Amino acid sequence: GTEHAVGHLMYSRLWHKFLYDKELVPTVEPYRKLINQGMIQGVIEYLYMQKEKENGKTVFVSADLVGDNADDYALLPVHVDFVSDYGTPQSHLTADGINQFAEWKSDYAGSIFRSADAEYVHGQSETDIRIVTKSEVGKMSKRYFNVVNPDDVVAKYGADCFRMYEMFLGPIEQSKPWDTNGIDGVSKFIRKFWNLYYNDGQWIVSNDEAKPEEMKALHTAIKKVSEDIENFSFNTAVSAFMICVNELRSLKCNSAAVLEPLARLIAPFAPFLAEEMYSKLGGSGSVHHAAYPTFEEKYLKEDNVEYPICINGKKKDLVKLSADLDKAGIEKEVMAMDTVQALIGDKQVRKVIVVPGRMVNIVVG
Repeated sequence: GTEHAVGHLMYSRLWHKFLYDKELVPTVEPYRKLINQGMIQGVIEYLYMQKEKENGKTVFVSADLVGDNADDYALLPVHVDFVSDYGTPQSHLTADGINQFAEWKSDYAGSIFRSADAEYVHGQSETDIRIVTKSEVGKMSKRYFNVVNPDDVVAKYGADCFRMYEMFLGPIEQSKPWDTNGIDGVSKFIRKFWNLYYNDGQWIVSNDEAKPEEMKALHTAIKKVSEDIENFSFNTAVSAFMICVNELRSLKCNSAAVLEPLARLIAPFAPFLAEEMYSKLGGSGSVHHAAYPTFEEKYLKEDNVEYPICINGKKKDLVKLSADLDKAGIEKEVMAMDTVQALIGDKQVRKVIVVPGRMVNIVVG
């Protein structure tokens, strides 16, 4: 968050000024632009603790019993590792979670935990109890015991997936809640990307000539991702990759002419995946030392354009015409079509309105 970054920025700026005075760096200021990453938020889970003890014992009650009597209770943050269904409306502590909590906070050993239909004292034989917790989106912090350990996520999903999911959470400068449920979508995307190159463990990339549709999908992604990187819009860049991979899968693309630059394109986002694919494709050295793909406009140019044909403003037909035709050529082609003549019938053509690339409207009367 912003407040955390300020200290680091002041410290680094001081050192830069010192190095400038010593003529060891060429610029007066260390940075051209400041971007503060938004705070990553997490769900905080609370237990309701009764302010008045009963027979010298602390009493915790299920959140669904509190109702309008919230002032009679104190909220105590509980470590999210003890909570079942963490981050969902069904979050709760089971007897096992209660024991973990009481052993973690030894001051509450022997406490009473009360639900609508059961009562459990820490240390007794386990029973079927469900203590509903109060969930609240707030700061991810050690103070609230809701920090997600990156090592655990990497161990389950891999570093590339973790890296891309962080980018996919939302705009870099906005605060955003961490939701591990959403990481599955990024994990599925990475598997889809992998399957462009492999099928059941078999390498399927060929030297076949790329189809125009495949090159269009690739260069649409190159254009979008390159622009998004310059604008620090990493979340929309990840979306562009997802769209590109889905299009290439539907086209059954396995051409190295498409998949090799695609591996270079994704390298800043999924460095390990890109490194492996680039090496398998015959690249020398590291993919991160290779040239980044460049966008070529020619691959996005359409050979044909679909024109809605309107009669007095009402759409009647849809035709494909060469993208190279000018207004006069479009009008000539349209008016020569049998389907258009049938639509006009015996009516007099008073005007033909042509909007290149958009539509043709024939005014009759």
